[in-house]
Order: sequence, then C-alpha cells, then structure tokens
Amino acid sequence: MKKLSILLLCVAALALVSCGGNADKKGSGKAAETKTSVAVSDAVDLGLSVKWAKTNLGARDASDPGNYYAWGETDAKKAYDGDTYKFKDGYKVKKYSTEDSHASSGTADKLIVLQPEDDAATAALGKGWRMPTRTEAMELFEKCTFSYDKPGLVTVTGPNGNSIDFPKTGYYVGDKLQESNYPWCWTASMALASGTPAGSEDAIEWHERKQGDAMRFGHTDCYGLYRENGLPIRPVKD
Repeated sequence: MKKLSILLLCVAALALVSCGGNADKKGSGKAAETKTSVAVSDAVDLGLSVKWAKTNLGARDASDPGNYYAWGETDAKKAYDGDTYKFKDGYKVKKYSTEDSHASSGTADKLIVLQPEDDAATAALGKGWRMPTRTEAMELFEKCTFSYDKPGLVTVTGPNGNSIDFPKTGYYVGDKLQESNYPWCWTASMALASGTPAGSEDAIEWHERKQGDAMRFGHTDCYGLYRENGLPIRPVKD
C-alpha cells in the first residue's frame, strides 16, 4: 500500500511538471532570430534585366543600411582605409588593374568587374546572387521612378509597378561615416576615367587604379569612390 501511494505521488508530480512545461512554451515563445541577410524569396522583379533584393546586404529590413564593405572585400570591418584594404600594395594594386603600371605584379589583369570570390553578395548569399554592374545600376536609374515620401527612404518603382526601398546611408571613410540625404551602394564595376580630368595623365591613372563605381541616388548616376571606402551593397539576382 505504501509503495502504491509513493507511485501515485510520483505520477502526479510528473504530470504537474509536464503541464507547467507546456504552459511555459505557450506563454513565452522564442524571439525571432535577427535577419542578417536577404533570402532567395526576397528577389523582386522590377521589370528589369535582373531582380533586386528587398534589403541591403546584412540588413534586418528596408530601413536598415546593413553592412558596409570596401569594394572587392567580402567582410565588414571597423575602419575603411588604405591600410586595411586587401588589394592595396603601396601605390599600386594587387588585382583589378587596367594598365601594367597600376599592377603590383607589373602585368595588368584587365579585370574591371568583380569576380565571384571578391563579390560580397555572392560570398554571403551563394550562387545566383551578386552585386549589380554599372550597366544594371544605370538601368535602374533610367527605367524606374523615384519617390521620397517615406522618411529616411527612397522608393524605387520599376516599369512593371513593383517597388523596393533604399535607406539613406552615406559611406565610411576610415572610421567616420560621411552622412548623406541619399542612398549609396557599390556596384561590381570599376570606375574608369573617361576623357582627361583636371590635372595630368597621372590623374587618369590614379582614378582607374583606386576607384570603384558607386550608385549615387541623389544624382541617379554612378560615381567613382575610392575602393577602400565602406559602402552598403544591394544584391541582385539573375
């Protein structure tokens, strides 16, 4: 009889623990994980040659600028300068050169668009995702309409009526954010000089050797910025 009483007490205690556990699950669900990158389903068809992601790379939502990257680097960092830039080699570059005199190896590789291993979008999201080229960025600027009605955002609407938002971001020089009233994003293309800028032929060489093309929303065009600067990235999908 005593053994039976003990057994019944144990069963009752077990049932109480079980009920308490279920009540806890219902009352306090696990918080949603922070979104660190866009998903495959986040590719939006704007009626252009490529689909554009809903958010910047590393962003939680459309208002978040996401991570900042130097051109051709696949990891975010604290400071964006020549001392930390992986392709810099003194006054020359280790990769992406158009003239032999620009290349630290002495031979230009003639690469003017980032290869997959140097594309932050491809590295983070996998095959199919990548950074837009200058041509694709200009297609967005030339074929879409732009609205500035949402605070902190620029809404881009494609020819088919679908739209995405870009946050106003600015870009990093060293560890200082250069604030802007407009979005900035890298393209995968080098910024190549056209014509002769103020100065000498050296200015053309410096421009080609040191700059990548950035999407500049205030002027709806692409603009050369030093590769070591830190900018957000908006991925595209073929």
